[in-house]
Amino acid sequence: MLAPVSTVTEAAAAAAAGAGLVDVGEDDALIRQIRDAVPEVRICGHGGGADIVHDATLAARAGAGLICRDPGSAASAVQRGIARERILLATAPEDVRATSRSGWAALVDLDQRTDALARAEAVAAVYAWVGAKAIRTCHVAEIRRCLDMTESILGLRRPAWTLRGLA
Repeated sequence: MLAPVSTVTEAAAAAAAGAGLVDVGEDDALIRQIRDAVPEVRICGHGGGADIVHDATLAARAGAGLICRDPGSAASAVQRGIARERILLATAPEDVRATSRSGWAALVDLDQRTDALARAEAVAAVYAWVGAKAIRTCHVAEIRRCLDMTESILGLRRPAWTLRGLA
């Protein structure tokens, strides 16, 4: 899960709520601050020091992951030497299944698609069900629970707890 943040405090809270990746946008100074304060979280940004970037040249030079906007730029990045496993392909909701089936890791920006939390939770579960590998959201704890539940139903992770009725 990818959480947008603008402070170190927000990054720490997002990591504590279950985000494995925080998005700092273009704030290069924030990358260094988060790296020092919250070393367990991966960072998405536009500058050097980020784990995932939006620029193929920087990704290739720094060994970072890459977010691409279309399959053509993702294929071009692979030809430039960026491993397919390091690429997230930002997709529209209707393209998540096709993106996943074609072997790309699909990234969906949930905050651009929903406004109400209940709807965001439902949409996140559906995205995960059809193959999204990363979801960007500001509702970290709530969406983390939905993704964990969906992964448990799909058999990709063990349930947090189980209850059997033996009546």
